[in-house]
Amino acid sequence: MNETEQNQNQESKDESVEIEQTEQLTVSEAITGVFTEPGETFTTIKNSQKKNYWIIPLIIVIVMNLIASFVSSLDPELIAKVMDKQKQKTREQLDEQVNKGALTKEQADQQYEQAASFMNPESPFFKIIAYVGSVVQPFILIFLMSLIYFIVLKILRTTAEFYNILNVVGLSMLISGIGLLISTIISIIMGDMQSVSLSLIFSAESVGDKIFSLLTRFDLFSIWFYSVISIGLAKISYSPVAKVAVFVFGIWIVYSVVSSFAF
Repeated sequence: MNETEQNQNQESKDESVEIEQTEQLTVSEAITGVFTEPGETFTTIKNSQKKNYWIIPLIIVIVMNLIASFVSSLDPELIAKVMDKQKQKTREQLDEQVNKGALTKEQADQQYEQAASFMNPESPFFKIIAYVGSVVQPFILIFLMSLIYFIVLKILRTTAEFYNILNVVGLSMLISGIGLLISTIISIIMGDMQSVSLSLIFSAESVGDKIFSLLTRFDLFSIWFYSVISIGLAKISYSPVAKVAVFVFGIWIVYSVVSSFAF
């Protein structure tokens, strides 16, 4: 047996001993730990036997999303205001297509009417989509984000396992779920879509719709959310937190800028 194989066997033995010596966290302890001691929590999860900690947090997030949707429905004027802005954007985009010759005026009007029918807050279809989206969106988000981070960690040449990435993202999503509830309440109070960010100081009229949209994305809960994800991914991959944070925050910033200015 060569030296490399001996080292690998020794590392495997050390890891097995470490796993045996690490006390398994309960789901409630993991949920509490992500708020109080995320670094230690994710280190313990990494060194413990395989366990899916993400399922219960995902269910909790879905419930919080449904509550946020219900609370929003109590203020139809707020939803109507948001949809009116979306209708205006749709109208402007279609008019631009007409000016370019890509659509006729009649085609643009027809497409606008179809889009507007889906944006009617009073329609049963709108309400169904809102609640279905509250359930489906967290599932898509957790697996999409986990896949992206899995690819990033592979690029960084780490040995992080996909199920542990799911644990990091799933537990961290509890932070974004709380942020959504608080943002919903603030939006109802303020009479416009808001978040715990600089959007509370500036208005869409003062900085423009696109900049305002960007400001709402860079809220305190999102920063907290991605900070915990950075810590968690670093712990499960034995990588420096700063190195992982560059990728995590970089992806978030690029996505936020593109989505704010492209739509």
